[in-house]
Amino acid sequence: MALFRVQALYDFVGESNSAELSITAGETLSVTRVDIGEGWWEGTNSQGQSGLFPQAYVSKLEDSAPPSIPPPALPPQASDWTPGGSQQDDDWDDEWDNDDTYSEIANNAQRESHYSNEPNQNQYNYGSGQVDNISESNFSVDNRGTVTKKSLNIFSSYVKSGLESYIFGTLKDVPPHTRVKIFRENENVFRWELIAEPYTVQVTSPKKASKMGGLKSFIAYQLTPSFTGIEVSRRYKHFDWLHNRLSDKFNILAMPPLPDKQISGRYEEHFIEHRRVQLQEFVNYVCRHPVLSACEVWQHFLTCTNEKQWKEGKRRAEKDQLVGANFCLCVEAPDKDLLASTIESKIDNSISYINQMDQSVKGLMQTAADQQKKCENLYKREHTKVGESFFSLGVAFENREGGLFSDLATDMKKIGTTYIEIAKLYEDQGKIDWQPLTDKLYLYRGVTSSYPDIFSMQKHAEQKKKECERNSQMSHGQITEVRKRTDALTYSVFAELDHFQSEMNTEFKSAMKSFLQEQVNFYKNIVSRLEDTLKRFE
Repeated sequence: MALFRVQALYDFVGESNSAELSITAGETLSVTRVDIGEGWWEGTNSQGQSGLFPQAYVSKLEDSAPPSIPPPALPPQASDWTPGGSQQDDDWDDEWDNDDTYSEIANNAQRESHYSNEPNQNQYNYGSGQVDNISESNFSVDNRGTVTKKSLNIFSSYVKSGLESYIFGTLKDVPPHTRVKIFRENENVFRWELIAEPYTVQVTSPKKASKMGGLKSFIAYQLTPSFTGIEVSRRYKHFDWLHNRLSDKFNILAMPPLPDKQISGRYEEHFIEHRRVQLQEFVNYVCRHPVLSACEVWQHFLTCTNEKQWKEGKRRAEKDQLVGANFCLCVEAPDKDLLASTIESKIDNSISYINQMDQSVKGLMQTAADQQKKCENLYKREHTKVGESFFSLGVAFENREGGLFSDLATDMKKIGTTYIEIAKLYEDQGKIDWQPLTDKLYLYRGVTSSYPDIFSMQKHAEQKKKECERNSQMSHGQITEVRKRTDALTYSVFAELDHFQSEMNTEFKSAMKSFLQEQVNFYKNIVSRLEDTLKRFE
């Protein structure tokens, strides 16, 4: 049943294979739902066709009758969780700590299997390659490293981003303390304002705890910011909530990934320590980011120890309107229009660079993971086999009648024990050099996989700007505002690319130095053991 009627202000062409409804300026539509979210309404046209259209494209007619039936209620919000790891009426999925989690995943995947043949709405072609983020099941590991639910969004990805409401200025009021500056250093370099007071956060002391009388267990990690020195306790699911909030609010930024969720082996010592290291990588990246490091939800996550304040901050973050593309309303970009030729050239070069970087990072990550496995299995096994063969020959010399060649027997067995020791070195080495390298690559694989969506959003913003410039019904002032907002988004993309490149240069130089140093130490250790054994024969 219609809630009210509206008149279309602008033409809108809905995407094919989606729930979007094409509308023409001047036509009258009957609105049937207003709780779609992200600046979208649902309605029908005079031909009886129904679908979704942008709220900013229509104007409510004054003679509309009030709705006879209230709109459907929004789904219930996730209940609150407390900062210390305790839980009160908490309906969130725990850290995969329910025994029925796996069956739930399977059931959800089965319920949604009929969506699997839908075209991917989150695909972007960058030149020679494509990025496809459709998951294989309801829950799967995506390119960002987190286990996520498959999106059932049946309209395009940039719709969910809030791009429409941002371009047309639906949201007006922006608190002044949320402003973010971009500086133009030269004709082609744009940078976020540097962090005024850099800080660090240490992730330490993972501890196993329980609730509900010991029925449920979880791991709590201790975070200590350098600017407070006060330790706070956070669970993985708290990190997961934070990551979702940051991803929703800053979808124009490349977001570092969290460690994968895990169904089994969550309480094994090695797994817990490895997850702590990966969480430290995530925290380090956020701390160094000029925008993420200063945002309110991140600061609240790091500092809040009071349960009541924690819940208030959580609700405030979930009600934040400056999310998605609307975050760009906070951006103070250079007061200079960007030339279309400059934008196109820089974006094309960046797409090519990111595509190459993404493939190379994934390739090296696969190689590093393969080498670590070989160290723990193949290399260890082969060197153990060599050692046992030498040792066996030494035993044969030792058992020779008359006790001759006894010195040679001892020395031969020493060769065997040396190779067995080397086998042990190989087994341990993968955790010392290859695994830290893999963790660093894992982080940047997640970051590079964010860029297809970012480039796609920038592309759609430019398309919307061109549509507005061709629209004779828009005033010169309106078109100027659209250009200004589009440029602010593009400046944000350029500033984020500059930060990414700067971070990669610094972090990879440090990571390669550490990796090579550990490799040198490893092979020096092997050479030293072989030289000591060689001396027995001189």
